Amino acid sequence: MRNFFITLIFIFALHVSTKAQQLPLYSQYVENGFLFNPAMAGTRIYTPLRLTMRKQWAGIEGAPETQALSVHRNFGERSTACDAVGNPLAQRNTQRGLGMGAYVFNDNYGAISRTGIELSYAYHLEFNRQYFGKIGTRLSFGLGGVFYQYKFDGDYIPVGDPLYTGGDIVSYIPDANFGVYLYNNDYFIGLSIAHLFESSVKMGDAGFNNDIMLRHYYFTAGYTFNINNQVALEPSAIVRRTLDSQNYIDLTAKLYVRSFWLALSYRSNDQLVGMLGVNFAKYYLGYSYDYYSNNLLANNSNGTHEITFGLNFDVPKTMIRDLMRRNRNEAAKTRRKIRQKKTNEFMFF
Repeated sequence: MRNFFITLIFIFALHVSTKAQQLPLYSQYVENGFLFNPAMAGTRIYTPLRLTMRKQWAGIEGAPETQALSVHRNFGERSTACDAVGNPLAQRNTQRGLGMGAYVFNDNYGAISRTGIELSYAYHLEFNRQYFGKIGTRLSFGLGGVFYQYKFDGDYIPVGDPLYTGGDIVSYIPDANFGVYLYNNDYFIGLSIAHLFESSVKMGDAGFNNDIMLRHYYFTAGYTFNINNQVALEPSAIVRRTLDSQNYIDLTAKLYVRSFWLALSYRSNDQLVGMLGVNFAKYYLGYSYDYYSNNLLANNSNGTHEITFGLNFDVPKTMIRDLMRRNRNEAAKTRRKIRQKKTNEFMFF
């Protein structure tokens, strides 16, 4: 009977804490898309290793915190030609073949933690070699196998309480994710489903079950407008939902200036997200800050912080040479402008 009541407390706490947000919400979804769509495994021309850390509602005790370490690679023939304007490292892979990836993650929200690993497989089909004059449109299908560990921290039950057992309550749950992704260097469209099995958490000797792992649906889309050979603008959107919740929509405008990028997002629950980062040669760094106009969160938290560190492996040498050449040309152009300005000032006097 005691285990049964402990199970009830666990299920109730988990249900309340996760009803609005069962899976982590990432503001940098364009860069971190592989974390919710396995079809994106192998969509880059290099192998990206990313460490993402997110602290939601900073300053509020027990608020969600997330850490995720991911890597994915294309094992087919990868493109080496630089086709992207602005930052060539923003270029998506344009060759068909097999993509594989993995990531480990840890979520903490109050007494509840969720730790796990996902192994993903994706196959990239050659959709059409010449599509509206654009070479390299691909359609990818991906499937990910996930293994979760849910844990309720027994220390949250006060010592002396009749329900206190002095230990944690743990449940292990397998699940799967599925996704499709249509992409080239101009646009991307993705659809993915997480928690395909809608698995139940089984806790305690009584075997109490509760369907809490609801299916999550994600839809993403974006288009890149090349302004000149140094600057590109990429508007994009993501829609997140479960059948038991409202839609959460992010509308984002991302500006690439050479190796740097800036972005601004509006989220449908009255949030503004500012982002900036750099993706140069073998290194990546991105930061985002979520501001809540909701008075309760705005007055009681310091916003949400998300930072991503990354290493880029297997970057084609042509990409690095192109980056260096562009930087040298830009520096030379700047020096010429300075000399010309000084010459004009001298002639004026």
